[in-house]
Amino acid sequence: MQNSTLRDESASTKKFFSVEDFQRFGERYGIDYRFPHLSGDAGHNSPVLHGDVQEMTLSSGISLTHSDVRVLQPYETTSRHSSPLYMLVVLEGCVTIALNGDEFQVYSGMAFTARLSEQQAMSARHDADISLKTLSFGVYPDNMHRESLLESLLQEWQRLDTPTFVWQVPGFVLSGIAHSQQPGIGALSRKLLLEGLMYQLLGHGLNHRQQQIHCRTLPSGGERARLESVRIVLEQSPEREYTLAQLAAQAAMSSSSLRSKFRQAYGCTVFDYLRDCRLEQARRYLLEGHSVQQAAWMSGYQHASNFSTAFRRRYGIPPGDVRQSG
Repeated sequence: MQNSTLRDESASTKKFFSVEDFQRFGERYGIDYRFPHLSGDAGHNSPVLHGDVQEMTLSSGISLTHSDVRVLQPYETTSRHSSPLYMLVVLEGCVTIALNGDEFQVYSGMAFTARLSEQQAMSARHDADISLKTLSFGVYPDNMHRESLLESLLQEWQRLDTPTFVWQVPGFVLSGIAHSQQPGIGALSRKLLLEGLMYQLLGHGLNHRQQQIHCRTLPSGGERARLESVRIVLEQSPEREYTLAQLAAQAAMSSSSLRSKFRQAYGCTVFDYLRDCRLEQARRYLLEGHSVQQAAWMSGYQHASNFSTAFRRRYGIPPGDVRQSG
């Protein structure tokens, strides 16, 4: 299970994880690690991560891991676990995943969903000097204690021949995940909250796949590249003003085609994605110490009140709280 290899059952103390720790976990979970900047015995004690990693098995039969870490050394993982359903939600940062010869960039607020087998190795790359928050979970063949609702989902997943895809997680679900990780929540309460959130994520993932099937065709390779160019522009410069016609011209599509194909490829509308990029940029400005008004203006919002409403809706807290905690 990707990102589930580090176990910290205290669920409250940040610690350093060294190469030696990774090797022990790799033997336990069947995951290979590679540290491109470390070599020799001296590297065994070198810290790779610093942070908190929690792992649990929910009553539904879902194995779940929540990671809140700072990557100190770049590393790569290769996992040959078999799972009829695997999902990785990136809450902060970016994870690059390779599977079956395809590469997927999973950004903050997005989910990666796939079916895994031992014959199809999944690998992930983690760059240094980044903060990474993820929630990953999977269902495994040797776990026979599954709820009937989960079994029904797995049967539907197989019937739809669900491929690997990346999609946008609704803001209210991300807010729920953030709330479940707040300090002061008891272990049982946290587990119950996460159980409900897992089913919400699975429901939205299933709905996304069903919507894909109802579309006539998935974007071709050329279309995907043009759509990705639009997405990158929105991500890198969210503070700018955009019109659908301008973005459609960049993608060499009609406005209606861009609207439908962008949603099909990324699970959200063009302007929902732009809003999320603006909010994420504003959150970074707040953590750097900028005022709410400054963060709103520098991220493309003309009115701080509109920004505050959108921010609270996505993250579950007012922007002023982020600035105080930062």
